[in-house]
Amino acid sequence: MSTHDVVEAVAGLVDKSVLCREPGPDGVRYRLLYTLRHYGLDQLRRLPGEETAARRRQRDWMQRCATARERAWFGPGQRETVARLRADQDNLRAALDFCLTTPGERLAGLRLAGTLWFYWHACGAPREGRHWLDRALAANPEPTPERARGLWVAGLLAAATQDLARGLDLARNARRLARHLGDPAETAHAEYVVGVLQLFGNDLQVALAHFETAVARGRVPGQHLSMHGLDKVELAFALALLGQADRAVAVCEAALRDCEEHDEDWVRSYLLRILALAHTVRQDFSRAERHALDALRRKLDVNDVIGIGLTLDLLAVIAAERGTPERAAVLLGAGDRVWGDIDKGRWGSDALNSARRRCEERTRGTLEEPAFQRSYERGSAYGLTEAVAYALSDEQSPDETTERPSNGVRLTRREAEVAALVAEGLANQQIADRLVIARRTAEGHVERILSKLGFSNRSQIAAWVTAQR
Repeated sequence: MSTHDVVEAVAGLVDKSVLCREPGPDGVRYRLLYTLRHYGLDQLRRLPGEETAARRRQRDWMQRCATARERAWFGPGQRETVARLRADQDNLRAALDFCLTTPGERLAGLRLAGTLWFYWHACGAPREGRHWLDRALAANPEPTPERARGLWVAGLLAAATQDLARGLDLARNARRLARHLGDPAETAHAEYVVGVLQLFGNDLQVALAHFETAVARGRVPGQHLSMHGLDKVELAFALALLGQADRAVAVCEAALRDCEEHDEDWVRSYLLRILALAHTVRQDFSRAERHALDALRRKLDVNDVIGIGLTLDLLAVIAAERGTPERAAVLLGAGDRVWGDIDKGRWGSDALNSARRRCEERTRGTLEEPAFQRSYERGSAYGLTEAVAYALSDEQSPDETTERPSNGVRLTRREAEVAALVAEGLANQQIADRLVIARRTAEGHVERILSKLGFSNRSQIAAWVTAQR
């Protein structure tokens, strides 16, 4: 069948309302109606072996997508990668469930779950990732490269839900197996997780020595560039926690150049947060806030929920130090709301959690209790996007003179519609589909909005829309 025949067939099915045409992050997508989908599945099951063959093809397609996206993760297009994976959540779940419930397919399930380590960890899905990895590891006890990968990924995700002891055990088992298999890349990945868990277990000197060794060694063959970058993040983090702010800044600035060279944002967001922490240690709160806000924008782009929670906590500390207790109280509430959806115990070191507690005590001491509660409850009512928008809406520090857009900025009716859709997180193609206009027209509207408001990115538009409301 030719491409033309496929297009004609799909168009005919859309005309008959058999398929629904919907905008997606990677263009138009088509969805089969629920009842028709189940009817088709029933028909497929009447043909011996056909359902299994179809599900295997779907799984293989999902594995190819996951492998390509992992390979390209340290580079441009991370936001689009996350959007596509989120749009394919049901496809991913179907593929994993097929593998873990069908004889002979279990190793493929472990391979797929391990390939998506970056999605589970970086993009707000640690609990779901842990669910699939735990099932896949239980089904695959044999000493394979897939198991070595799965063990350290499961260890990292266990740490994200505050199960540090189990996470460390899993990571050490992964390192042991990877060494036995002679796999230097998976050994380096497992060693990263071991070091992180030592860091968050407050064994700071051991963690510092661990990451100094890893960074001095350099990238080993096959090691993912993101994991190599995270070695530098954790080295700088350990230095900042130990009060060695100058060394932490130097490590971050050198690593940032690698990220900029590859047009990468996720690791860069962590380096920016550590820079903010280091400048907080230096008591340069203006610079610290600037780096933290930059980190927050980039984290929202990939839905890094853990990173957003960590950064909101840091921004609350900075706000308290800068003499803006109401803002600090709102950020404390927003941070607690974000962490409530992950783990109320908070993923991070005791030093950071202690700083957050001192911030709350100081803010309560500065504000009268009713005022603190009003601000705190305002922040705790925010969703993730609203919390980030609030933080970004007060980007200019009190001692800076750059004028922000005022409420007097006037947008046309169409520009206001486009700005509202930007605030919803829609990409230009999705805006065009929603408003039934050309993509280039939507792009032109966004560019004019940025120009009118004096902004440089879409996150600022979202924050401005929220403020106007």
